[in-house]
Amino acid sequence: MRCLGTLLFVLCLISSVRAQPIVACADQAEMPPFTFNARVDGHKTEQVVGASVDLLKQIGRANGWEISVQLLPWARCLAMVQENHAQIALDASRVDAENNRLTMSKPYFSLHSVYFTSRRAQPQGVKLNALSDLKHYRLCGLGGHRFELFGIDTRTVDLGTMNYEALIAKLHLGRCDLFIENREVIGGMYLINPKLRTLLVDGTLVSKPLPGSPNRDIAMAVSPLATDTPALLAALNAGIARAESNHDFDQFLGRYLE
Repeated sequence: MRCLGTLLFVLCLISSVRAQPIVACADQAEMPPFTFNARVDGHKTEQVVGASVDLLKQIGRANGWEISVQLLPWARCLAMVQENHAQIALDASRVDAENNRLTMSKPYFSLHSVYFTSRRAQPQGVKLNALSDLKHYRLCGLGGHRFELFGIDTRTVDLGTMNYEALIAKLHLGRCDLFIENREVIGGMYLINPKLRTLLVDGTLVSKPLPGSPNRDIAMAVSPLATDTPALLAALNAGIARAESNHDFDQFLGRYLE
């Protein structure tokens, strides 16, 4: 049957999305409350949960998709989507998409950036008055992440760390001056990771808002290589718009921040 009109055309695209399972991936370092491994009695399980997972599964139910989500090293996740070995990268930024030639959905949340310094390594503290001050310091970060959003060439950042505990240890040892993270992710980590919670509140780690920093919008990124990418993207955008109008994502977040 021929689709007539913009709305019917979108509906036809959505109905043509593949019937087989949709594979999504996200950062192995975890981004609670968005994507992370569920805990049972304080122990990490293989089940991937979070507000972004809930949003994708809601879109999947509306379209008859079978969804699976796995956590991978972030660079590998983006590469898998680029090569169409996975269909969706969750919690991707515009910089992630541009540097991996991926196509972005509508954003579904804006993250706020903070920076962390160590009182052990730098008792005098570090004060940034403007985003441009970052160029005077040594930055470290998690592997696979990019920093062009902050005016920093990612090649100048020490990315030899895969989890937050090791990142904080590197900071305290003076191997870098600061690292940048998102306020919401650190808050989620505080809730699910007792070891990291202790490191965050022991008084030697200092966090401050990153001055002049643009919010980091996160979205779902898809490969432009798949023949059904337009249909998949149309379905994702329609689902995100519907969730936005119903304030569904706020409810998803609330489940993990209680």
